[in-house]
Amino acid sequence: SASPTVTGVDKALKHIKLLYCIALGIFVCQILTFIYFYQCLSKVQMEYITIHGTRLRRETANLFGENAITEFEDWRIHPRNNSRKVINDRTRNLTKIISKDDDGMITIGHATRIPIVAVEGFCRAAKDYCPAGPPGTPGPQGPAGPRGDPGYRGEKGERGGSGEVGPRGYPGDKGPQGPPGLRGPPGSPGAPGLDGRDGIPGEPGLDGMPGRNGLDGIAGTNGLPGRNGTDGIPGAHGLNGTKGEMGLTGPMGPPGPRGIAGPRGRPGKPGLNGNHGLPGVRAWEVTVNGSKSSELLIPPTIVGSHKFFSGGPIGVKERDNVRLLCAATGHPAPVVQWRRLDTSSIELGSWIDSSVVGHLLNITHIRRDQMGTYMCVAENGVPPPANQTFRLQVKFEPMITIENRHIRAAVGQNISIQCHVEAFPEAVKYWKKDNVQLIESDYKYAMTVFEDPTSSYKSTMELLINHIEPSDFANYQCVAKNEIGKTTGKFQLEELDKNLARPPTFDMETTPGIKFGPGPPDKVELNDLCPPAPICQTTCPDTQKYSQSCKSGLYSVYELLSYKSLDVRPLLSPTIYPGLHNRDLNCLVYAVGKPVYHKFVNSTYGSWMRDPGPSQIEFGHDTIWTTNETDPKHLLEYSNKTTFRQSIFSRKYELMFEFMGSAHVVFNGSFFYNKKDEPVVVRYELISRLSTEKTLPYAAIDNNTGLYSEKHNYMDFAVDDNGLWVIYGLVNSNNTVVVKMDAKDLEIQYAWNISVSHRKAGEMFIVCGVLYVVQSNTETTTNIRFALDLFTNKRVEVDIPFTNPFKRTTMIGYNHKNKELYTWDKGNQLTYPIRYHDQGLANQTNKEEKGNADAAYYNRTGFEVDEGN
Repeated sequence: SASPTVTGVDKALKHIKLLYCIALGIFVCQILTFIYFYQCLSKVQMEYITIHGTRLRRETANLFGENAITEFEDWRIHPRNNSRKVINDRTRNLTKIISKDDDGMITIGHATRIPIVAVEGFCRAAKDYCPAGPPGTPGPQGPAGPRGDPGYRGEKGERGGSGEVGPRGYPGDKGPQGPPGLRGPPGSPGAPGLDGRDGIPGEPGLDGMPGRNGLDGIAGTNGLPGRNGTDGIPGAHGLNGTKGEMGLTGPMGPPGPRGIAGPRGRPGKPGLNGNHGLPGVRAWEVTVNGSKSSELLIPPTIVGSHKFFSGGPIGVKERDNVRLLCAATGHPAPVVQWRRLDTSSIELGSWIDSSVVGHLLNITHIRRDQMGTYMCVAENGVPPPANQTFRLQVKFEPMITIENRHIRAAVGQNISIQCHVEAFPEAVKYWKKDNVQLIESDYKYAMTVFEDPTSSYKSTMELLINHIEPSDFANYQCVAKNEIGKTTGKFQLEELDKNLARPPTFDMETTPGIKFGPGPPDKVELNDLCPPAPICQTTCPDTQKYSQSCKSGLYSVYELLSYKSLDVRPLLSPTIYPGLHNRDLNCLVYAVGKPVYHKFVNSTYGSWMRDPGPSQIEFGHDTIWTTNETDPKHLLEYSNKTTFRQSIFSRKYELMFEFMGSAHVVFNGSFFYNKKDEPVVVRYELISRLSTEKTLPYAAIDNNTGLYSEKHNYMDFAVDDNGLWVIYGLVNSNNTVVVKMDAKDLEIQYAWNISVSHRKAGEMFIVCGVLYVVQSNTETTTNIRFALDLFTNKRVEVDIPFTNPFKRTTMIGYNHKNKELYTWDKGNQLTYPIRYHDQGLANQTNKEEKGNADAAYYNRTGFEVDEGN
């Protein structure tokens, strides 16, 4: 670009050229003005001479005597009096003075009469002897006469002299370019001229012939930056842009202020019956004829209820054959009667009874609507009667019912789609679009699940699509998945015909409800399967093959503690532990929410993690890491939840040491794991790719130190608000060891030796420095009934329901940023929201230390199950 100096000179030259052009124009105008005035003065002078030189005086007598003319008035019109009015006046006056008579005389004035012959002779004589006078002023143009005959062509006149140079005309159109001329020889260089000042630029010459292309010049230096220009005029408002694609989900914002209390919720379902106490021994003496009898009246008792059965539900599959047993003793012999508590009747095939009498209750090909609570009541007239409850849970694959498969709507409208779901255990529910995209709640979609208050297995899924766009017309699927199976309901959203005179809000077909997934079996009873007695002896199922394989696998707290009192002590160590810092948050979990489905991998064991406290800018809260035990040398990183679901990893780390197990964590930009086949903790820094090792005290890798009922992991890593924890089994013991470590240098801050059997627990996790034990990882419905505050070494009373939807949870990790539990359940990656109370600095008091024994005995119940065909 040109420099500012060069630009200024160009502007100055343009101004100078403009001034010279103006001066030249003024000079030409002055010359033309002078010529014009000169011609005007010359014309005026000639007219003046002509006017004042024609006045005649005649002193001599007239040849005719009385016709003497004393004075002749010049009747020519002065140029200054050449107006139409003056000419008319003079003409009228002349007409009055001169008149022609009939006798051949001309009368001039009042007294002068001249013969016409004399006037004509005078005029002829004057023409011969008098010089011609100056030409008179031209008279008014007369009317055009008739066109005469064309005359002869005159001779060519002489060439006139050159006229004055006229003003410069407008430039004409550019002519065609002529052929280039021959190049002349170069002239000799002239003598160098003296250095003079810059002269005034001359007028631009004519455009020369275009020269040949010259060589590329040397690149000029960069010019100085120009001055800032003035602000431009604000532009007009632009049009609304097109709607952009949906962006990635942003990071979770900080929790908002606590809202106002909402309206009172609907009443909950009726609670279960309380646990029965152990029956006491009571007998009545009978007096007959005034003497006491040896017989005692003994109230009824349910035999074996405390030995064989627990209060947990009995889980069976739909179409199984179930036999409930209720053996009662007493004197006299009690009568056993069965009732159903949640309804007023018992359905057995095509029969409906309010109660059934007998020690056995056979339910053939059990159906989902037969799920509920049954009670056997034993009475013999001696109070009090005995009773025992049986809670049946019928498990079946989800069934989805939809009213319409084809739904039509117009662009810009809102529409809701519903799926009626029947499933037990409760299914994980989600929506998909075109069988690929997993739909999430946002400004476009709103997903709601409505539970049926009258049923434990019915619910309704609803998807609300706001402001329908052309891209929303697609296939939609509602998916329900539990441990039994997976069912998908299908919809097709189509555009409504706009040519209708009055299109409705949306159009749905009137086809009856369509069902996806298996429905309940037909209603039958045992007599329907085996009506004749002889055939029944050979073809009916052998009751001896019934087993208690479905008996509840739950255990009590005493079983967890190996039927001993709780013992918590420091782990012996040759070094002194530096001790614990004050905890950052003192809380107690009181609820674990329903699981949320994220992804499925065809692998029983695995782990997925998020860093609850990233220290590097490179990692965010949305980053996810996963491991696969078939590749123990690598750690996979996913930038966000979308790429995680699509299995598109953004980075693959190669570890220095292989890992084992699936209970790893990522914390503060490092990956913590158990080194393969060694009781060693490894810290792998994700940025520097360096590894640090630490051997744990009294840890081993053998058959006796496998953690939990799965015995798949030997170390379980946990992270909460207080930092890094490691859980493992004590060598040569059933006890559990918990170690608090510094996440930077892997130094042990403190270690606990706890008399909790690490083999009987289902899973463990730590929240706010409290160790929680999940009773079972294979039961669909289980509980968390043991918690230990590691900062006070005291047990905390908890009773928190927990679910394993797919009955094989092999990993539980807590993320204190999101306040969620991350689990791996039979290849399904799930999250559970948790709720806790902030305890402040108050210590929890253990009821056992007050002398109250745990009396939470579960009702024992007996049943037999035969898998149906």
